[in-house]
Amino acid sequence: MNIAEKKRFLGNFISLATLQGLNYILPLLTLPYLVRVLGAEKFGLIAFATAVVGYFIVLTDYGFNFSATREVANHKDDKNKLVEIFSSVMTIKILLLLVSFIILLFLILCFEKIGNDAQLYILTFGTVVGQVLFPVWFFQGVERMKYITIINIISKTIFTVAIFLLVKHTSDYLLVPLLTSIGIIIASLISLYIVFFSFNVKFKFQKVATIKMYLKGGSHLFYTSALSNLLTSSGVIVLSLVTNNTVVGYFSAIEKLFRAVVGLFSPLTQALYPISCNKVQDPIAGKIYIRKLLYFIGSAALVVAIGFAIFSEYVVNFMYGSDFSAYSYILAIMMIWLFFGVINNIIGIQYLSASKNDKYYMYSFFIAGIITVLLNIVLVPYFLINGILFSMIFGEILLTIFMIYFISRFKI
Repeated sequence: MNIAEKKRFLGNFISLATLQGLNYILPLLTLPYLVRVLGAEKFGLIAFATAVVGYFIVLTDYGFNFSATREVANHKDDKNKLVEIFSSVMTIKILLLLVSFIILLFLILCFEKIGNDAQLYILTFGTVVGQVLFPVWFFQGVERMKYITIINIISKTIFTVAIFLLVKHTSDYLLVPLLTSIGIIIASLISLYIVFFSFNVKFKFQKVATIKMYLKGGSHLFYTSALSNLLTSSGVIVLSLVTNNTVVGYFSAIEKLFRAVVGLFSPLTQALYPISCNKVQDPIAGKIYIRKLLYFIGSAALVVAIGFAIFSEYVVNFMYGSDFSAYSYILAIMMIWLFFGVINNIIGIQYLSASKNDKYYMYSFFIAGIITVLLNIVLVPYFLINGILFSMIFGEILLTIFMIYFISRFKI
C-alpha cells in the first residue's frame, strides 16, 4: 500500500473498529442485565424472533454490503455513477423490504408459534427497516466510515441507557426489539441525510434495465449471504422447534459472546475490502497480497481463538454468573469456527469477491450450507446444542475446503 492508501486504511480501520466495538461492547453491557432481568425463557424467545427476522435482513441486504461496496469503490470519483448505484441499490432494497413484510405477515397468520407473539416479530422487523435505509455499503465504498461511526456512537449510547432505564421486569421484553429498531432507524435516517447533502448524491429513479443489472450483480453474493445465514442460524431455528425457549436462551446468550469475539476481526476485514478490490486486479500481486493477509490475520485469529477457548469458563461466569458455567464449553468449541471463519473471509471476500469471482464463493457456500442444514435437522433433535456445534464447525471446514478446491481447479 502506498502512503495515501495506508492513511485511508488506517482512518477507516479506526472508524470501523470504533463502530464494531460499539456494536458489540454496548450490547455486552446490556446482555448480562437482560439475561438476568428477562430470564432465559424470554431471552430465548427474543433470540428465536431475531433468528427468524435475520433471514429478512439477509434478503434485503441482497449481498450489496459487498457487491455495492465494490461498485462504489471502483467509481467513487464519478458522481453520476454514484447516483446510479445508490438509487438502484436503494430501489431494490425497498422492494425487497415490502416482500419481506408480506412474508412475515404470512408466517404470523399461518404458524401458531410465530402468531402467538406477533407483536414481538413486528417490532423486531423494525431492524430490517433500519438496515435497508442504512447505506453502510456507500460509506465503506467511498472510504469515509467516520460519518456512520459518529452516528452510531450517539444512537447506540442512547439505546443502551434506555435499556437500563426502561427494562425492569420480565414483562418489559417487548421494549428490547422496540428500542433496538428505533435506534437503528434514527441512525439510518441521519446517514441518508449525510449522503444527500454532504456527498450530494440524491435519489433518482433509474431505468428498469439498470436496476436489473444491479440486481444481477448482487445475486451471487446474495445467495452466499443467504447460505451463510443458514450456516449460522438454522441450528437455533431447529433447536427452537424441538425444545423450549429456556434452552434456546442459554445457547443464544453464549453465542452472542462468541459473535462479539468474531466481531473483533470485522473492522479489519471491512476496511481491507476496498483495498483488496484494487489489489487483486493484478493476479500475481493480488495473490501475494492475499497470502500475507492469510498469514498475519490467520495467525491473530488462531491466538485469539486459543486464548478464549482456554479462559471460556472464566469469561462466561463473569458475564452471566455461575448458573451458565455448565454451558461455557460452547464458547470454547465455537473458537474452532472463529479461526476458519476468518480464513474463509480472506479467501472468499478479500479474494474471490474482490476479484469478481463471486460464483465460486457461492458454489462453496451452497454445498457447505446445504450440508450444515441437513446435519442440523438430523442431529439437533437428538443432541440439541451439541448437534448445532458439530454442524456449524463441520460446515465451516467444508466451506474452506471447497473454496480452495475451486481456486485450484479453475486456476483463479
